[in-house]
Amino acid sequence: MNNQNGFTLIELIITLAIMGILSAYGLPDFYELKLNKQLQSERNRLTGSLQLARSYSVMHQSFVIVCPSLSGNGCDNQSNWHEGWIIFTDKNKNRQLDPEDRLLRHEDAMVKQIQAVSSSHRSKIRYNNVGFSPGTNLSINFCDPRGEEKAIALIVSNSGRVKQSKPISSNVCSQ
Repeated sequence: MNNQNGFTLIELIITLAIMGILSAYGLPDFYELKLNKQLQSERNRLTGSLQLARSYSVMHQSFVIVCPSLSGNGCDNQSNWHEGWIIFTDKNKNRQLDPEDRLLRHEDAMVKQIQAVSSSHRSKIRYNNVGFSPGTNLSINFCDPRGEEKAIALIVSNSGRVKQSKPISSNVCSQ
């Protein structure tokens, strides 16, 4: 007696067709999940840098600047945070990275699909020796290819605290 176990060609084709249909339903959700995680991860990375700068300013009783920087050699005087940023002490309070200042951290650019932009009126964050960030609140909006409806924002208040919010309508990223 010849007893063979296995799939027939028709069973294999039906199984592959069902798997293909189920995968087609799952892929858009996976893409959405991937974008959500990237947006959240980059927002958390910048939040961590801001918290580091604030705590360093309090612990060392010094002024600390956080600003966008592509090169890591100084502030770019623009509002594109997705290209990278630096954190440094500002001994002479001129808001520029000078030789006597200490570079605390240089963060590389965010993933290419993420855009993080603040208003052009305030592109630097300065923490004073008690951890406050005087001036107007700073809003940094995070966007991805899904557009404005999925955008999130970080708000740095005058007290130096960072919170997550919906983006303000006058400063939403353009894709």
